[in-house]
Amino acid sequence: MLHPVLAALALLYLAAMVVSGAMPVQRQLVRFEAKGVLKRAPEEVTRVELSRGTRRVTLLRAGETEWVTPDGVNIGAAGLQASKAVQIMHNSGPVREIEAAGLVGSDPAPFGLDPPRLSVKLYGRDGDLVLAASFGEFNPEGYLQYMRIDGNPRLYLMSRFVGGEWAEVMTGAEAL
Repeated sequence: MLHPVLAALALLYLAAMVVSGAMPVQRQLVRFEAKGVLKRAPEEVTRVELSRGTRRVTLLRAGETEWVTPDGVNIGAAGLQASKAVQIMHNSGPVREIEAAGLVGSDPAPFGLDPPRLSVKLYGRDGDLVLAASFGEFNPEGYLQYMRIDGNPRLYLMSRFVGGEWAEVMTGAEAL
């Protein structure tokens, strides 16, 4: 006798949800919040400049996931990667931030930022510089990479895939 009543109540609940259009709230899930170093929306980035040693690559946004060289050459699959790299800079925050005071007296050479392994400059629609970051060496365990943001005295430890994504974009764009 109890089972048919429970089944009827469950069906009434489902019918009420369908009629009202309400979805059940999953309170155990955490709402996503972007905590990356790029504070602007990724789609606002319209130009990327990458440099590694003496090599330079400039990319211009031509669509949601399409990027071209200043000559108008589509970079193909590397364009999707460029969009992904910009998104990662927006979403993925530093694992650790080391304040400038914490670096006093330490040898900067192990960080590999002078000169950096790779530098990234992101520009907005209006042509203004949105973010300039330099990626250095990996930490001793090899899971994190040192990064510095121009104009910011902090040293950041980022997941190695952040700088790695940019390195792959540069390699793909250079291969054209």
